[in-house]
Amino acid sequence: MLNIAFDLKNQIISDLEYSSNFENVSYESLLIMGMGGSGVAGDVMKLLSNEISDKNIFVQKDYSIPKQVKKFKPLCLFISYSGNTEETLSGISDAKTNNFDWMVISSGGKLIDMAKNEGKEYIQIPNGLQPRAAFGYLTLAVSKIIDVAEGSNYISQLNDVSLYIDKLSEKGNESDINKLSIDICESINKKTVILYSGTDMSRVVSSRWKTQINENAKSKAFIGNLPEVHHNEILSWDADKDGSKKNYIVIFIRDQNEHPQIKKRFELTKDLIGEKVNITEVNIANQESTLKTLLELVLLGDLVSLNLASKLAVDPNNIDIIEKLKKLLGG
Repeated sequence: MLNIAFDLKNQIISDLEYSSNFENVSYESLLIMGMGGSGVAGDVMKLLSNEISDKNIFVQKDYSIPKQVKKFKPLCLFISYSGNTEETLSGISDAKTNNFDWMVISSGGKLIDMAKNEGKEYIQIPNGLQPRAAFGYLTLAVSKIIDVAEGSNYISQLNDVSLYIDKLSEKGNESDINKLSIDICESINKKTVILYSGTDMSRVVSSRWKTQINENAKSKAFIGNLPEVHHNEILSWDADKDGSKKNYIVIFIRDQNEHPQIKKRFELTKDLIGEKVNITEVNIANQESTLKTLLELVLLGDLVSLNLASKLAVDPNNIDIIEKLKKLLGG
């Protein structure tokens, strides 16, 4: 699956299918609903929108629209790669009950059918992938929405980022970014991963790394955010220090845009728990833009998860337990 990770550079400059009136999309408040590998696109969209505007962007990963969001009467964006995600379809039902306008991003399924049948705007992305492998398509889709509704230039940025990622990955398995991912993978091995971040961008990246390690490598990973970690979680490393060294690894996802106190907190964290648990730091040097940094770190994390899957001899494509759960939920 390494080829799918490296395909990120192609996905973010692909031709997608848009509904006929898509260029007229606008909003003052937007609610984004989606789950799993599809839902992360909502996090990306909120991150990018917050960078350029003060519009209300809400991300909800659940079955229904929160009461405190309903008062804004938002345009609702439903994202499901398959188009058949239970929670997302429930969200559309809630939007209809409240007479909210809505649109969808999907590769097909019920979401696209509903949008076409009811005259709603949509973006249709290529099918045939697992949702988590469509990160580039989803990022392209939400970037297009922001450009149309908020007058940004993220699509143009994606063209530049594609060239950058192409250069990063031109040697494939022998590229520096893949070699770095293997080094990180070797440090993880069979340990539980704890990801610490300190900005909105690095939180999105940490969430992506977590889910990729969970799904591709079938391994445990959890997230902590600074400064909140320093108000509770930092104490958790005091007990069973030998067990922590043996069974856990902390990975710092760094961002050059961190608040000065966050930078200081990262350094203090190393000093305070460095002898209790192994720490690896991921800090990319060239952070010219949020979008470029985000996508480079996502690519690195995807490669880490896939190389870890290979090291642990597990199939990254196997989602049998998730499919079994879906059947059980469906009765």
